[in-house]
Amino acid sequence: MGMPMTRAGVLLFGKPSAATPLLGHVAGLHAERITRFWPAPHAGFLTLPTARRHAAAILLERRWNSSTDDGLDLVDAVERARDTELACILMQGEAPGGLMKALGRMGEQLWETADYVNFLSLFADPEAVKVLRHMPQIRADRLGLIVAVPEALRVAGIVANLPEQTAAVEDLAEAYRLALRIHGASGAFRLVQRWQRAGTPVALFNMAAEALQPVEFGHVLAPPALPNWFEPVRTRKALNEVALEFRNCLRDFAADLAMGRMAVYAVRKTSSPPVALALRQDVAGWRLAEALLKGNDDLSDAHLRQLIDVLAAVGVRTGESAWTLSQRLHDHVCPDCGPVHVPPRNTWRQRLALGSLWD
Repeated sequence: MGMPMTRAGVLLFGKPSAATPLLGHVAGLHAERITRFWPAPHAGFLTLPTARRHAAAILLERRWNSSTDDGLDLVDAVERARDTELACILMQGEAPGGLMKALGRMGEQLWETADYVNFLSLFADPEAVKVLRHMPQIRADRLGLIVAVPEALRVAGIVANLPEQTAAVEDLAEAYRLALRIHGASGAFRLVQRWQRAGTPVALFNMAAEALQPVEFGHVLAPPALPNWFEPVRTRKALNEVALEFRNCLRDFAADLAMGRMAVYAVRKTSSPPVALALRQDVAGWRLAEALLKGNDDLSDAHLRQLIDVLAAVGVRTGESAWTLSQRLHDHVCPDCGPVHVPPRNTWRQRLALGSLWD
């Protein structure tokens, strides 16, 4: 027995018809799939309300990535199901109210798949959904910015003041994560309550920068407790020896080592080549500032990940310093400052911000 050729099975086994120019304009990359369900001239699809065209694109993408027939009559669901029923199909379970209305504010042209994923994930967020319900126009690029911030920041007063630059929003998200380390969960909650009242992007980012300032001055943390194969450098003589062995410039940091803001280790493990490793301390605690082999050669990814796992277990973080981030936040949104220099951070290694020894 063969699989019955229901409408749901057409996408898996049928052939597309040619898409008209109008469908190509409206549907973009979804056009070929749509023709399998709504053949040319595609009137059944093109005359659907905006919300249902977007719903069709979501369901088609889901069907396209499935190897089985889920039994859903897709055309019937898109064209005839009640809004509440179609919303539940889209959410694959209980759906918050207002989903179909929100789809209707997403513009006439269909979105890319990743943008629909962002939309559905935000609609499943109890706080973010409140923001979506009140957006007069829902844009894919704007949802990408909302997704880039932690869930705690997806509230109306903060979302309304997010700038359009992705790098700025990423820095705001990082500022919040560091604020958690500095002030603790209870303190971070109070910060969010305050940030909601910012009123402008400049005020919001200035508040975020302020949250990265120390509560008390003069507080110096003891270096983290690390395994014995991390050999700490505690004297000027030892620092000179490590600098000579690894052929690097660590001797330039003697003053920071003396003040307790920096810690240097010669990491020696029989299964790996020796590493010169430097930690720096700021208001958010200890962070990994550099890790290099002799002659300033890079570690392999596997070796570096192993060291980072050991450091993370004792509370050492990676990334830029709180001081550097604090200085950049204001410049992102101030019309009289900048341009902002944001270091490359497209790869895993770049996001570690290694080499940030001066801050």
